[in-house]
Formats: sequence, C-alpha cells, structure tokens
Amino acid sequence: MKGLARRDFWAKLHRYLGLAMLALLFVIALTGSVMAFEHEIDAWLNPELLRTGHTLAPMPPDELVASVERADARLRVTFVPLDGRPGEALELRVAPRLDAATGQPLALSFDRLLVDPASGKVMGQRRWGALIFDRAHVVSMLYLLHRKLQLPDPWGMWVTGGVALSWLVTSLVGTWLTLPRRRARQGEFWERWKPAWKIKSGARWQRTSFDAHRALALWSLPVALVIALSGVYFNLGNEVFKPALSFFGPITPNPAQTLPRPEASARPLPALGIQAAVAQARRQLPPAAQGFVPWYAMHLPQQGVYRIAFKEEGMRERALRLRYEQVFIDDRSGECKAVTGYESGTGADRFLMWQYPLHSGKVLGLGGRLLVCALGFMTAALCATGLLVWWSRWRARTAMKLNARS
Repeated sequence: MKGLARRDFWAKLHRYLGLAMLALLFVIALTGSVMAFEHEIDAWLNPELLRTGHTLAPMPPDELVASVERADARLRVTFVPLDGRPGEALELRVAPRLDAATGQPLALSFDRLLVDPASGKVMGQRRWGALIFDRAHVVSMLYLLHRKLQLPDPWGMWVTGGVALSWLVTSLVGTWLTLPRRRARQGEFWERWKPAWKIKSGARWQRTSFDAHRALALWSLPVALVIALSGVYFNLGNEVFKPALSFFGPITPNPAQTLPRPEASARPLPALGIQAAVAQARRQLPPAAQGFVPWYAMHLPQQGVYRIAFKEEGMRERALRLRYEQVFIDDRSGECKAVTGYESGTGADRFLMWQYPLHSGKVLGLGGRLLVCALGFMTAALCATGLLVWWSRWRARTAMKLNARS
C-alpha cells in the first residue's frame, strides 16, 4: 500500500504540474522550433535588409562606425560584428546619445541598424523584440516570446525558468511512472517496459492519446532533459543554475558586471579605436586560442572598455565547435582588464559555455538544429496529448460520480 500511495503522489504531481505549465510550454516549444532556424527564416523574410546584392570588400570597422554615426548624430554604435560574410549586411547595435542640455537620452525608436559593410549605407532598422507586426520584427518578436513570453524582466525570465524547471521534473517523474510496477525477473524488464514505447493500433482515441503521450515522452526524453536543463540556466542562471554548479567547481565572474564603473562625469571619450582594440586583445589570448578569428566588438562605456570576442573557426556552425574567448580592453590606454573564455576559464565555465550550443542544437551542426526543431513539435504534441488524457479521465470520473448519485 505504501508503494501505491507513493506512486499515486508522483502521478498527481506529474498531472497537475503538467497542467499548470501546459499552455506556456506549448508556446515555448513551438517558438523554440522556429528559433532553431532563426537566421535562415529572418533572411527569407527580409532579403532587402539582410542581403547586399554584392560581395565587395568591407570597410574597416572604425570607418564603418564613423560613417554610421555621422549619418545620425543621435546615436552611437555599441556592437559591431567582426565575422561578416560576403553578400550579407551587418546588424549593428546602437544606443541613443545623451542630450547635452538635459543629460537625458535622445529619442531613438530603434536599437539595431542593418548596414552594408562595404559602403556604410543603412539598409534598415528595427527594435529587437518589439511587438511590431511586420516582417522585420517577426523573428526577434518570436525570440522574446520564446525566451520570456514577452513579459517584462525579471518576471518573464522567472516564469519561463519555472516552466523549464517544471518540464525537467515532470519528464523525470513521468519516465519513472512508465516503468513496470512490479519487480521484473532477470531478463524480463525490457519485455515488460517495451509496450510503453509503442502506440497500440486499433484502440479507442482515449487509449491512443495515452499511448502517444507516453511514447513521445520516452523517445524524446534524452534531448528534452538537455533542453530543459539548459533552459533553467538561461532563465534562472543566477538564482538556481550557477549556485548549484558552484558546488562542483568555481565559476569566473562576468567582467562586464564586475569591472568598476566610474561616475559618468569621470568617463572620458574613447581614445582607442576598434581595430587597435582587436589587435591589443589578440595579444592577450591564451596559446590554445591564438588561431581564433575575431567575432565581435562591443563598447561598454560605463566601464570604459571594449569587449572583444574571438571564436574558433566554424563555431556554432559545425559540430562540436563552441570555443571562444573574450578580452576586455581599456578604451583609452589599451590595457587588458580581463580575459574570460573556454581556454582561460574553469571547468565550470566550460560547462556553462556548452549550454547555448546544446539548447540550440548547434553543438551538432545542422543535424542538431533539426533535432531541436523536431523536439519542439514533439513537445507541443506532448502538451496536446497530455491535455486529452487528463480531459478523458476527468470526463470519465465525472460520469461515474453522476451515476453513483443517481
């Protein structure tokens, strides 16, 4: 009886935790399928923004930034990709400058510019994640729907993190519930568990829904556990994931958050350009990262540094390519303020860096992305079949109670 009571408790936990998150997980799963191919979908929807129509040599990054800032004095460029491809526009991140008279940010309705890297011509603009229903904003809007359900911070991150944690728990509990109830003799375990992996043909829709829910969950379990765990990292990293990981090894603090921030009045304008910062940053790379290629340059004015990133060739494009380094360079003196990355970090740092490639499927190249895309649809199907299972059983219990009363 005690065993049955424990099983009943876990069954109820699986049922009600699943029902509580069902609608949100359905949305997150479907948008996750789209995010597996976000760049390809964006390029298909917005060729006029992302395709230049030529393969001319790009301008040096300093000249490109100067050209863009001359064209619109309200903004400053904060992020420049350094790994552009021939024929493709660069997406620069921009922020408003401060009004000299009021000290307040100038009005700017966008935070991204699509720029021809050869001429500096602005091909388009958009605000990342904004609820603007046009082609330019579809992908970023879906990204924020997937990441935090378009809710304000920190609530959006907490809610989606809670869904990921609930998904992880219900997946593990649900798997345990599929195991044979009675202890199997040696060699009989698989024979008794095998029906859980199949859908019985010719059964009524109630049985088919249950079999489909159980079988889908079992077949998708290995990938689902990886995606759910990495989802906890992305949304509850500081609250749950990193504190738990710190028991296994030290985690290097993010220099972007820990470097000192002088008063605004004490922050002089940068004296160092991007190209000089990249050259200086390369000298600071660990020996194993000397062959890495420039990835992006980001200016952090609050700390007075450039964040220069380098990556291994084919990172997030080819299987098992995920190593990168970030070097923080003083924007006036060129002094190295910090280095963090795969080669310079700890084992725990490396484990954290695996999370995005695992979550996106990019750790296995195109095949991994296809797998993640398929998992999104399978998880949405799990939500639908789980609801059908609950509804059919609830209807049956309700009918039994009515019959008992009559």
